[in-house]
Amino acid sequence: MRLLLILFIFLINTGCFAQSLRDSLFSGKLKVDSALLIKSKVNVSKPVMDSLKKTEPDTLNKMVTDSLSKQNISQKPVISYQDNNKIWKKFIDQYTAVINAEVLPDKKIKRGTYSVMIEYEIGTDGVVTTKNVTSTPPNNYLVEQVKERMMPDAPLLAPLIRDGVSRKSARRQVIVFVKEKN
Repeated sequence: MRLLLILFIFLINTGCFAQSLRDSLFSGKLKVDSALLIKSKVNVSKPVMDSLKKTEPDTLNKMVTDSLSKQNISQKPVISYQDNNKIWKKFIDQYTAVINAEVLPDKKIKRGTYSVMIEYEIGTDGVVTTKNVTSTPPNNYLVEQVKERMMPDAPLLAPLIRDGVSRKSARRQVIVFVKEKN
C-alpha cells in the first residue's frame, strides 16, 4: 500500500514537472545553446561567398577550384564585396574634400550654399553609372566638375540581389557645398 502511494505521488510530480518544462520551453524561458549552432555552421563543407568584402580571396578561390576540380565542375572566381554604405561614404568624403579645395575657390562659383544631387545606378556587375547630376541653385560649372572629377572614379558596389539574381538599383546622393568667400 505504501509502495503504491509513493508510486502514485511520484507519477503526479513527474507529470507536473513535465507540464512546467513544456511551458518554459514554449514561453522562451529556455534558450538554445549558441555554441551548438556555431559548430553546426562551421562544419559546412561548401564554401560560401562573403558578400561584405570587395577583395579576391586567393585562398578561398584555390579551395573552391580544388574542390570543384575533384568534382569536375567549373566555376568563376569568388568575388566578394564590402558594405556599400561604408565604401560610398568613404568615396563621397574623399571627393567632397577635393571639390571643396580645388573647385569651390574658382570665380565661376558664386558665394553661397549649393546642394548637388547625384542620381546613379548600380549595375548587375557592381559598376556605378551616373544618370544625372543637378545643382540647387543651378551652377553648370559645379555640376560639370562633379561629373568629370568624381563620378569616373566611382567604386564598384555590391549589386542588389533579389531571389538569388543580381538586379540594377537606382540611388541618389545629395552633397552640400558651401562657398563663403569669392
